[in-house]
Amino acid sequence: MEPYKHRVHYYETDKMGCVHHSNYIRWMEEARVDFLERSGIGFPILEARGIYSPVVGVECRYRRPTFFDDEIRVAVGVESYSGIRFRFTYEMTNAAGTVVATGASEHCFTDTSGRPISLKKLHPDLDEILSASLEKKD
Repeated sequence: MEPYKHRVHYYETDKMGCVHHSNYIRWMEEARVDFLERSGIGFPILEARGIYSPVVGVECRYRRPTFFDDEIRVAVGVESYSGIRFRFTYEMTNAAGTVVATGASEHCFTDTSGRPISLKKLHPDLDEILSASLEKKD
């Protein structure tokens, strides 16, 4: 799947003129939402079925600074998926192809009351889509 593209806004920079570190986490979330949407299981579909996917963990490694008006590409992968929990990976690159940050986020599926649910059991059609998205390990 094509990477998600984000153009750096001026408000995302700090007094040093580079992007503030908190924005990379936001870009990961934007890319995850976009990835799910393009995979056919966007948030309108999930929420219409009473499914939520809260963040249970996040990590980010900063490699190079980014600046106002840079175009950042965020490649998303599904590293693991159990039917209940899943882990996304992210690689953020600038227009020159230089890796500027890498990260990961972990999520689970819950019902509207916040209780964990299994897509494998309750929504096998959605489970099939996420299972097909798993990164192939050589």
